[in-house]
This record gives sequence, C-alpha cells and structure tokens, in this order.
Amino acid sequence: MIQTSIIPSLPIFSGFFDLILIVVLFLSLMCSNSILVVGGIILVGYLMDSLSDAPFGLYTFAYIWIFILIQFLKRFIHRGNIIFLPCISAFSVIMENSFLFFSFFVRYGRDAISIEDIVFAGKQSLLAFFVIPISIVLIHGLHNLCDRLDSKGIV
Repeated sequence: MIQTSIIPSLPIFSGFFDLILIVVLFLSLMCSNSILVVGGIILVGYLMDSLSDAPFGLYTFAYIWIFILIQFLKRFIHRGNIIFLPCISAFSVIMENSFLFFSFFVRYGRDAISIEDIVFAGKQSLLAFFVIPISIVLIHGLHNLCDRLDSKGIV
C-alpha cells in the first residue's frame, strides 16, 4: 500500500520492488497455520489490487502462487539454508513482474513491454536478493523478542 502511493514519489525508492512481498514471504516461511496465512495473503492481495493500477487480481494471484511455491520448496530445502531466502526473494520479484508483463502482453500486445522494463525488473530482483532476507531476519528477530517479552509479562 505504501509502495503504491508514497514510495514511488521518493527518488531513493523509485526502483524498489513491491514491499508487501516481505510480508508475504515472512508469513509463508515462518507461520505454520496455512489456512490463516492464505486468508491473510488473500486479504493483502485484495488490498493491493484495490490500490494499484495493475489488473485486478494480479497481486492476489501472484502472492498465492508465491505462497504455494514456498510451501512446495520448504519440503525439500530447509528454510534456514543460507542461499534459499535470497534466491526465493529474487525469484518472487521475478515471478510477480512476470505476471505483470504477461497481463500487459495479453491486454496491449508485445509492444507494451520494452527492454527497459525487463532491465528494471532485473534490478528489482537484484535489490530483493539482498534487502528481503535482511528484512525477514529483522522481522523474525523482533517477533522473537516480542514473544520473549510477552512470556515474561513485560508487554
């Protein structure tokens, strides 16, 4: 939501990826109740679809497929694997941009997607490779800290 309305107007964030992906990846990786996670992802996707200029359903569709992919990969790769999180982060941005490009291709034809758009998506995925894992580790650490403080009755 902030990504759609505020961040593009700030020059430093003009090339940033969809920041809601951090939340989607965190929920997909760390939460064990799949039904609640899917419900939350659908809600967040619906909100992003409502706020963005993208075709309606794009974010919900992308977020659900990212969730499914992560659930599938978690069976074979340990989520603590040092290369898993950066790779899945970059791939999630590529996947979301691919859905966006496909929707533009279907609606406007092949001239709607330029080389600059593809390069921009590549830069976003490279940025996601480094930023999303750090963000998820920080969120996970803060979550654990809050749990410890809650168990002691401090919060």
